[in-house]
Amino acid sequence: MTFWDFCAPFYDRAEQTNKAAYSGMIRMIRDLTPQGASVFEAAAGTGAISLSVADKAGSVLCTDLSERMLGVARRKAERQGVNNIKFASRSLFDTGEPDNAYDVVIAAQVFHLIDDPEKAAVELKRITCGMVIAPVCPLKDLKGFFIRPTVGVWRIFGFALKREFDAGGYRQFLANIGLPPDEYKIADGRMPLAVPVWRRG
Repeated sequence: MTFWDFCAPFYDRAEQTNKAAYSGMIRMIRDLTPQGASVFEAAAGTGAISLSVADKAGSVLCTDLSERMLGVARRKAERQGVNNIKFASRSLFDTGEPDNAYDVVIAAQVFHLIDDPEKAAVELKRITCGMVIAPVCPLKDLKGFFIRPTVGVWRIFGFALKREFDAGGYRQFLANIGLPPDEYKIADGRMPLAVPVWRRG
């Protein structure tokens, strides 16, 4: 069982410990999503972002490698009566989707966790005709003395952090991997979230 399978049942509760920033990020993503857009979310976890844009989007494909995460997302969609969303186990390195298939591609809280971000960036850019939104928590900017020890506890259970950023460093990192942001906002809170947007020119 992976770390993400293990934490699927309580993942939503964990996100609520950072409610102000998380809600702010979701509002920003909703505002960026055009009415009737086709949306692809990679590494979607329990589908909070996918579900938040579904009523505005024409269609949503919510993907993750963890079937347990996707199971939670499916049950939430059923309870909410959302019927324009599909779920699939997909890798963000090889989505299996056609070129330029989606208006909006979302990859939240993932670039600090993967070994080959350049490969992921190429794939996410390939499948969009519009934009890539790639939020992350700039861990070097964390507020509160208890936050960093909490991240350390997650590591005990298999949380595999590959890199840390501050807000400025994440902007530069995205530029280095081919996703230079056209917009870059911060959703403030206990654990601020950077919300960058790359647009196809």
